[in-house]
Amino acid sequence: MFSRWLLASTIVGALVGLIFIYSVDLPQIHELGSYRPISTTILYDDQGRAFGSFALQRRMIAKYADYPKVLYDAVLSIEDKNFEKHPGVEVWRMMVAACHDLRSGANSQGASTVTMQLARNLFLSSERTYTRKVREIMLAVQIERHFTKAQIFTLYANQIYLGHGVYGFATGAEYYFGKSVGDLTLEEAATLAALPKAPNDYSPIRHPQRALRRRNLVIESMAATGRISAAEAATAERSPLLLQVHDNLNSLAPYFVEEVRQYLEKKYGTEQVLEAGLKVYTTLNIDLQDAANHSVLGGLMDYERRHEWRVHLQETSGARGEDSAVRHLKEDSRVQGALVAIDSKTGEVKAMVGGRDFKQSKFNRATQALRQVGSSFKPYVYTAAVDQGARPDDTVLDVPATFMTASGPYSPHNYDEKFEGPITLMHALADSRNIPAVRLAQRLGIKTVIRYTRRFGIHERIPPYLPIALGAVELNLLEHTSAYSTFPNDGVRAIPHYIVKVTDYDGRILEQNYPAVQAVVSQRTARVMTSMLREAVLHGTGVAAVRLKYPVAGKTGTTNNFTDAWFVGFSPSITCGVWVGFDEKNTLGNKETGARAALPIWVDFMATALPRHGFHRDFFPVLEYGELDGKFARRETNSSPAFQGESAGQKADSKLSYLVRSSPVNANAEQSGVDGKRPPQ
Repeated sequence: MFSRWLLASTIVGALVGLIFIYSVDLPQIHELGSYRPISTTILYDDQGRAFGSFALQRRMIAKYADYPKVLYDAVLSIEDKNFEKHPGVEVWRMMVAACHDLRSGANSQGASTVTMQLARNLFLSSERTYTRKVREIMLAVQIERHFTKAQIFTLYANQIYLGHGVYGFATGAEYYFGKSVGDLTLEEAATLAALPKAPNDYSPIRHPQRALRRRNLVIESMAATGRISAAEAATAERSPLLLQVHDNLNSLAPYFVEEVRQYLEKKYGTEQVLEAGLKVYTTLNIDLQDAANHSVLGGLMDYERRHEWRVHLQETSGARGEDSAVRHLKEDSRVQGALVAIDSKTGEVKAMVGGRDFKQSKFNRATQALRQVGSSFKPYVYTAAVDQGARPDDTVLDVPATFMTASGPYSPHNYDEKFEGPITLMHALADSRNIPAVRLAQRLGIKTVIRYTRRFGIHERIPPYLPIALGAVELNLLEHTSAYSTFPNDGVRAIPHYIVKVTDYDGRILEQNYPAVQAVVSQRTARVMTSMLREAVLHGTGVAAVRLKYPVAGKTGTTNNFTDAWFVGFSPSITCGVWVGFDEKNTLGNKETGARAALPIWVDFMATALPRHGFHRDFFPVLEYGELDGKFARRETNSSPAFQGESAGQKADSKLSYLVRSSPVNANAEQSGVDGKRPPQ
């Protein structure tokens, strides 16, 4: 007995001496009051739901009130039963641990309180030495003198490491269970409380049986300390270990997240983005993004089935734990797809898919790829004509024609190699007839058409060649889709953007963005074009979209040799564009038009998106000419052709004779991607 007391006295004396020696070297505890750990920048959707993050460490900062009592009880039951009573250290517990280490010759007994663990995590290394332990004790005592128990627990709960790069119980709740820390059940709280002792050894992902035993030990400790009843403990111990791991928060919308990251780092710097815990409120909608992911992947799978690719399905849980499954191809044809959905009124980007697999290719085909747009370019040509006085019921000749250009004669063909004679502009656009589009472009002047595309926000270089009327021009999907949003928005284009608001760690607003708009065309022109593109869905190349129970309009696009397939369209409130093709610009295969490859993806997305978000109003009615400001007068006759071939002589001037005409353009059909055999659709 005497030897034990002697040992204890020796230990206490040594501790007192070491504390005195090392006290002058200790960090300044008062600085802990303003301590801000490296924290995660979180991205939120338009409903305030987290879907992305940037960080060096996975860490979400929570307040004391955010932590539920069940978690508080679980942690203290297993880590520090007397936390609320001791002054930062438990001397007797430490003495027992030290005696054990002396007898065993090892240094395995910790006996650290929560406060001591906090001191170690914040200021010290993890080496197991008596020197570090003394410094830990001194720090713990100082922390207890300067902070309340609630403050100490909060600091500990935000700092503690829980394995898999996760720091803090709030982050642990999101990572392991996909929920807010305040929503943890008894079993989940006990699972998290089991981790601080040895996060890797008790990982519920790597070692589920060990984790289950450790969890049950926590539950038993809670019962032993009277924090739960024996009945509650028995029920909880019988529960299986249920996880809903959110390993990659950015997986739902990786291309969108990357666009946001690039913007933030350019404006605020990499260090601020990765360490400062910004809150970024974005325009994305999780439901629409999930629908976009399913639609694009499903459409690409349908394409591969049509071409008899070997398809192997791998079922994985849907976004945010939904019952629906996201299907992934283990082996694919390398076909790619992209989709962008924009709120037409605000310009907010609601969904973005830049490719089939971000892990395989980070190249964003929605914002970076330049692809020929085919007949989806034609609405710009018709807009120029309508804006300068043409009407949907004006007629144009769909007959064989040769157009003289600086590089020689140019003779475009229709996709079906047929000609329909005199047809209305409405029908010509709806059925995507090529000859009428070229006639319009020639009469307007190709430079006039290009000027109109600039008004629509198209910034890519467009050569002044006549074949661009049929889409022999490369655009990116986001810009092209944004341009179409002008039509349902009464001639005004809202500039597309990703971010609504950014706040710092303390909630101060760093930036707040509001819709920025540009006037493009008149209200009447926009409504006329909407009615013409609506006709393309009702009776034209976009007829597959008619199955939607909502008013929609849009235009298909297909390039030569079926290299690119497009559909860009809109409801009264949302505009969506879809592209399908190969990165190598190979053919998609015979008859793989925009109507076949891209339109089904668009329809599938809109069928899911429109009911969820209540975009149910109809398009605005078309204004009559008498309602205009007098710029154009109603014409007396609608019977004569508006645009005929050169062989029609002076009759070609009977309509819109005031339009500016350009001299023969320097067009080369082959260089412009139009070979005269398979014109774009």
